[in-house]
Amino acid sequence: MRPIFITFIASLLFFSACDQQDMQAESPDGRIRVSLGANENPSFAYSVSLDEKLMVLPSAIRLEFKRQEEFGGELHMELISESLTDEIWHPLWGKTSEIRNHYNEYIYRLSETGEGGRYLDWIIRVFNDGVAFRYSFPEGSGFGDFNLAAELCQFNLDPSNKAWATNHEHYFSSQEHSYDERPAGEIGGDELIGCPLLVEVDETGWLLISEADLTDWAGMYFSAPEAFPGTIISSLSSLKRDPSVKVEASCPAISPWRVIMVGDTPGTLIESDIIANLNDPVEYEDVSWIHPGLSAWDRWWSGDYGPDAGFELGMNTATMKYFVDLAHEMGWGYMIVDWSWYGEVFSTVDGVQGPHPDADITTPIEEVDIEGIIEYAGERDVKIILWVLSMHLDRQMDEALAKYEEWGAAGIKVDFMDSDDQDMVRWYHELARKAAKHHLVIDFHGAYKPTGVSRTLPNMLTREGVLGNEYTKWSDLITPRHTVTLPFTRGVLGEMDFTPGGFNHIHQEEFIIAGGDAPNPYVMGTRCHQLAMLVVYESAFGVVCDSPYNYRNQAGSEFLKLVPSTWDETRFISGYPGESIVLARRAGERWYVGGMSNEEPRELSISLDFLGEGTHVATLWKDAEDAALYPAHLQKEEITDLTRDASLSIEMEKGGGFVMIID
Repeated sequence: MRPIFITFIASLLFFSACDQQDMQAESPDGRIRVSLGANENPSFAYSVSLDEKLMVLPSAIRLEFKRQEEFGGELHMELISESLTDEIWHPLWGKTSEIRNHYNEYIYRLSETGEGGRYLDWIIRVFNDGVAFRYSFPEGSGFGDFNLAAELCQFNLDPSNKAWATNHEHYFSSQEHSYDERPAGEIGGDELIGCPLLVEVDETGWLLISEADLTDWAGMYFSAPEAFPGTIISSLSSLKRDPSVKVEASCPAISPWRVIMVGDTPGTLIESDIIANLNDPVEYEDVSWIHPGLSAWDRWWSGDYGPDAGFELGMNTATMKYFVDLAHEMGWGYMIVDWSWYGEVFSTVDGVQGPHPDADITTPIEEVDIEGIIEYAGERDVKIILWVLSMHLDRQMDEALAKYEEWGAAGIKVDFMDSDDQDMVRWYHELARKAAKHHLVIDFHGAYKPTGVSRTLPNMLTREGVLGNEYTKWSDLITPRHTVTLPFTRGVLGEMDFTPGGFNHIHQEEFIIAGGDAPNPYVMGTRCHQLAMLVVYESAFGVVCDSPYNYRNQAGSEFLKLVPSTWDETRFISGYPGESIVLARRAGERWYVGGMSNEEPRELSISLDFLGEGTHVATLWKDAEDAALYPAHLQKEEITDLTRDASLSIEMEKGGGFVMIID
């Protein structure tokens, strides 16, 4: 493999030498411009500007193959297609019920000029809020059956740009790590940075780099060679069965979209629909069986005593009904029967843990009457989701999915995939399509980040791929700073199963990991901070984490009966990564506003210009005056005669928040 620094220098030399006037693509509003080119080095290149301000510095792209020459040499670049798309579509669920898909598309053919030269099509779409490009390998392009060894796409940044980056360390993980703030030039050469990468170029320029429409390719990460600070280079997940290969393909083939979201503020990125727009429309003819909703969840408290239950909670029919009753009381649509309902999940052989070889995911243990639980739940308008280990499901997929439909289950929570190599990406899609034939929705845990594919396969209601609330049981990582960074990073990509709503509160400086003298488990910050997650975090299948005992007759629990899990409109009000966030979402005629603060208390003035004409009434839940001492304390009040010209001043405690419903 040619050293990366040669590519970097070649791209800069090329951009300084060539005439770019005929090699440009721009957004419909003309604010975003992409400069393009190809040269005699084995690369092609681009840069991105916003209002003439360079956002992504000149960056080269190289494709290396196993058993084929690297694509390049002297390349001829020709524009073969240019078009405008402006359409409206309506997602089944998400952060808005109407999406405008508006972009200019340019297709450039890049051809090797020598005898027997290959070619590919470089497809570029420029939206008013970002840039996306992908590579198409047409039939007859000369690539035939190919093994991609490396896709080295640079996203070159000014080293002084502030970045929020998550280090997944290796390709095979659950992508559950924090986003650390540092200059782009200080991202370490030994890190494997996951998507998305958030970048503040300056006060009026923001980027978020990720991918979309990951369907038959390897997931994308980033590396940063220490010799060239600010140089960010894509790195694809290796095949677990053959680490020398990233992608196996046959022409025609097409890569996922490489996405660079661009905005004046971080809120522009949160409001953007570019990730969803870059995926195909829904492929199911009948979607009437797919229902967003909130869910109760037994796992956070399994094994603990519920004083109002009168028995020890565990994996048994009585406990499952206890949680079904909670879902019914709260008006939630779902309840999860989590792991061990079919017996031992893992076994250890010679010190190595793996899936239990004798597990049968179609046979419940004696203590769990699955069909009885599903019938009991159905009588209370609650649907049941069944947890299953991915390795067990792979072994019994067709049999199990048919059995779950026969029982009347509504879906599955599938766990521990811990990979986004090409084989696993294909597996996700195979499972989603087979589950749809049995009218089953899916909650992916141990998962990779979203890429908008849920537009096409909307029974993928949510996925994890986030450092979420479950970590409070064994770590101190779920800090208020982390939870107010997520809306600007992982949350931008879409559905995020964070499992919000913990009601056992403690401030960060007093936090105790569950076990010993600590009630099981604590969450950092105030109750209003946790309530706000139900508004700020997007998930069509919202899993509310705590125990029936902790919700019943507790202040603020009434909000959990009112908040929906899908929205008609989303508006960013204010915020900055790691500091605070205020977001407004509309469902029907009603607005829900959520605000969260980091470890610092703060007072915010909140504009209400998103409201319609006339006067409005708001119900506000905010941190109580003594929340610095008692973080579970909140204050509820009604505010009348609000108009869209008004603003509200709201104080948030350290690790605090607020929620508001406006009619």
